[in-house]
Amino acid sequence: MKRISIDPVTRLEGHGKIDIFLTTKARVANAYLQIPELRASRSSAVGRPAEEMPNLTPASAASAPRRTT
Repeated sequence: MKRISIDPVTRLEGHGKIDIFLTTKARVANAYLQIPELRASRSSAVGRPAEEMPNLTPASAASAPRRTT
């Protein structure tokens, strides 16, 4: 069985990976999408004042715009 891997998958928050397994006749036998999620911003926000959230949360997500007020 042949394996095709696309790693990393971009354009999403975090990291992703696609594995495609082909039969001997080049047909798709199985395909897997893996996107492990780590929401570190949630645990780092515990106990902080609500006023800090607009600046703290975007800083932890590279794809999100950062607020500069």
